[in-house]
Amino acid sequence: MKLRKIIVQTFVACAIIFNANSGVIHAQNAVSLGECLKIALKNNYSLQIVRNENEIASNNYTRGNAGLLPSVDASAKYSGAIANSSSTDFSDNTAKTNGQLSNAASAGLNASWDIFSGHKAQNKYAQLRELKEISDLNTRFEIENLIANVTAEYYYLVQQKRHRDNLEFILLISKERVRIARINRELGSRSKLELLQAQVDFNSDSSALVRQQQQILASEIRLKSLMGDIKHPHILPDSAINLLPELIYSSLLEKTLAENTQLQIAAKQINVSEYELKIIRANSFPYLRLTSGYNYNLNLYNKGATKKSYNTGLDYGLTLGIPVFDGGNRRREIKNAKIALKNKELSQLEAQLDIEAKLQEIYSSYSNYLGLISMERQNLKTAHENYETAAIRYRLGELAGIDMREAQNSLQDAEKRLLDVEYNAKIDEISLMTLSGNVLEYLSELKTRN
Repeated sequence: MKLRKIIVQTFVACAIIFNANSGVIHAQNAVSLGECLKIALKNNYSLQIVRNENEIASNNYTRGNAGLLPSVDASAKYSGAIANSSSTDFSDNTAKTNGQLSNAASAGLNASWDIFSGHKAQNKYAQLRELKEISDLNTRFEIENLIANVTAEYYYLVQQKRHRDNLEFILLISKERVRIARINRELGSRSKLELLQAQVDFNSDSSALVRQQQQILASEIRLKSLMGDIKHPHILPDSAINLLPELIYSSLLEKTLAENTQLQIAAKQINVSEYELKIIRANSFPYLRLTSGYNYNLNLYNKGATKKSYNTGLDYGLTLGIPVFDGGNRRREIKNAKIALKNKELSQLEAQLDIEAKLQEIYSSYSNYLGLISMERQNLKTAHENYETAAIRYRLGELAGIDMREAQNSLQDAEKRLLDVEYNAKIDEISLMTLSGNVLEYLSELKTRN
């Protein structure tokens, strides 16, 4: 047993040391998910656009925009005229005036207020509130999607870098195989074919590592793009794919129906349509309008009996109106508003059905991946034992190179399968958290640090 341990340590010690040191370096310089999310929430351009649109919706939510406040206009006017006039009385006496210059100036302050209009303004104000809340939810939806996308890309980068580390480990093993095959060839205990095959395998692993580096670079660029900072320094993510405690379907379903952002938006859209119907119906009600104004008028003349005249005065009025007939347009608008409301209700039911179906589908996949994780961990343990046994036999000359390569590939495949299963479980977890309106929990690290 001591001899076997010595042989295995001699064969793979440098690879193990390399991986261990690499892990320490990554841990010291790792950029946390929380830091990536913090930058993304500050810099992402799509989120900034949605926030600006939300500010517009907030600005529109005013009593004046709804028509609940009176409108007041101030006006001033100055005009002039030059006129020639002629008049003849019944005695055929004619009076003529040529070049009469007159100037007029006026100023006024006028107000108008709809005291009653079938509660049209009140319903408009309530509708503006619903539109603002929809905009708030749209902003939240954009934030949730950004968090989900950044988290998914972050853990994809973790997966790809861990896969890179495994390929580096495999490449080191292949390099050791070439060294041993060359020594055995020189000693005459192995054929040239074995050396050539070891060299081919080493070149193949080198090529795979180069391709994997490109995968990492592409993922890092996508992550930086989501963060809105393509010039951000090189990102070294955490070294592990950390899963939350197992999610329970019944709890997820309850939270989804209560907190899913899309369902909340759909419910608000129904409210908007209901207020729209009330606003249209209000057009059939009598209306009472108050008007008032204060005006000043001045007239100046250069000829005639009057040199100047002016008047000031306050006027006011109360108008009661009753819509009688408008060609059936109000009736048509009411019918269309009812249909639009029905469509919004159907859209909500359809959205709920789609989200519940998606929740079931993703949760089934999530549960399967959780079960596969323990299985693949056991497979990886077995693959390690198989590889160690093969390494000992190969070092002693009891195993052909092709069999050693098979054990090496089995170890690599087992490591990749475990990584893939962990990553897929994480992606399903992110999707479930998003559907249930709880994806903001990934920001908990930020709250803890701050």
